[in-house]
Amino acid sequence: MNIRSTSIAALMAVLLVGSVAGCSSSAAAPAADKAQGTLKVGIEGAYPPFNYYDKSNKLVGFDVDITTALAKDMGVKVEYVATPWDSILGGLLANKYDIIISSMAITDERKAKVDFTEPYYHTGSQLFAPTNTSITDPAQIKGKKIGVAIGTTFEEKARALGADVVTYKSDLLAFEDVKNGRLDGLLTDGPVGGNAIKVGGYDMKPVGTPLIDAAAGIAVNKNHADLLKKLNAAITKIQADGTYAKISTTWFGTDIR
Repeated sequence: MNIRSTSIAALMAVLLVGSVAGCSSSAAAPAADKAQGTLKVGIEGAYPPFNYYDKSNKLVGFDVDITTALAKDMGVKVEYVATPWDSILGGLLANKYDIIISSMAITDERKAKVDFTEPYYHTGSQLFAPTNTSITDPAQIKGKKIGVAIGTTFEEKARALGADVVTYKSDLLAFEDVKNGRLDGLLTDGPVGGNAIKVGGYDMKPVGTPLIDAAAGIAVNKNHADLLKKLNAAITKIQADGTYAKISTTWFGTDIR
């Protein structure tokens, strides 16, 4: 999901975040208790088109627009805390921010550490390889050098398939290594890979069908039930009033809920 899946960290000012480490949480006041306050949102900022910095160094993407819509409904301001994917979950546990909205896949392992909202989108992981690859199916990556973002569900899946896994801080670094012949392919979120190929002009293609049907959620520290309730209510609201569909269509041409 990065859905991250991806291996998948999740993703803002009384609302969301997208994902992965484990520290213990201190007793900080829940963001939802801050009247007209600011919700601190952990976000990677390197996972286009979900969240990334554009040429003017502005944080943009699907996750960002969803966060803006949720914050408006909740009546709070948003403060983003850009955090590398491999430490984004640990940052939440250490109360460096209130939530994560960063395309973080909901997994049992993560649910043991934090709570998640209802899914705010669904997606699947996809194998990408050079257009001249001999690989025709993801099941054929056993022994192949496959790049993944560290700490993602993509990493788990690649290892389960017997790949020679090479981990990266971000998918973009893996794309560069495929381009330069250092990898046989990479696993990432389908829309993320498609966007990277389009924007970066990589001579690559998706191989086979998606491997994982993943759901992304907003991560919240345990025992913050009120904040979780408010986030879920806001997600339901923007999906019902057409705001969500408009944002999703802008970035993907379809509703990915």
